[in-house]
Amino acid sequence: MFVRRLLGALLVSTLAMPVIADNTLVLPEKTKLLVLDGKDADHLGSKKDLSLGNGRHQLVFQLKTLVRDGGDTKMFTTSPYIMTFDLSGDQAYTINAPRLKTARDTDKLSQSPKAQFSITNAKGQAIPFEFSVLNKSGLLIGGDTVEDIQKFNLSDSPAAVRAMAGTVYIANPQGVSYQVAQPSRPSVMPAPATAQPMSESMLQYWYNQADETTRERFLQWISDSNKTGK
Repeated sequence: MFVRRLLGALLVSTLAMPVIADNTLVLPEKTKLLVLDGKDADHLGSKKDLSLGNGRHQLVFQLKTLVRDGGDTKMFTTSPYIMTFDLSGDQAYTINAPRLKTARDTDKLSQSPKAQFSITNAKGQAIPFEFSVLNKSGLLIGGDTVEDIQKFNLSDSPAAVRAMAGTVYIANPQGVSYQVAQPSRPSVMPAPATAQPMSESMLQYWYNQADETTRERFLQWISDSNKTGK
C-alpha cells in the first residue's frame, strides 16, 4: 500500500515539475573558474560557456590579465569572486566584467567590485545576483577553494547557498571540531532494507534532487516492488 501511495505521490510531483531546461552562461575573458555550485571546476579548464539548468547557481572565479602600471606591464590577479544567481527559461546569459587595462582600472575594481559586474540575458536585460569576495590572494585552483566556499555557504551572506555547503568541519571556541552536514544528491535512491522508515515528503525531496537517470531507476524499482508486493 505504501509503495502505491508513494508511486502516486511521485508521479504527481513529476507532472508538477517544470521542464528541465539548459541555459548557456558565457563567462568573461581572462576568467579562471574555480568552483561551480560547490564543486571543483578545474575539470572545465578554460571553457567560457557553461550549460546550466534552471534554478540557483553559484560561481567562484578570478580574473587574470596583464595591465599597464606607469611604464611597466604586470600580471594582475583578483581575489576569488562569488556570484550567486537564478537562471530560467532556456536562455543565453552573459557575465559582463570590466575591462582591465591599467592600474587605475584595477584600483577601481578593488574598491567596488560588485558594481563592475553584471549578468544579462540575450535581450540585454539585467539579471539580479548576489556578490561577495573570498579573502584569498594569488592564482588559485579549484581544489584550494572548495573548502573555503563550503564554509562560506554556511554564513549569513546573501551570496551563500547553504544547500551547497556539503560537509564541513568547524572548530568551536573549545577547540573541538564538529560536523555540519548538508543534503547532497544521492547516487542510489533506494534506501537499505535496514534503514528507518522515511516520510513521503522526504522521499519526494530526494527524488526531486536526483538527475533524470536516477529518477527513472527509482521509478522502475517502485514499479517492480509494487508487482512483487514488497
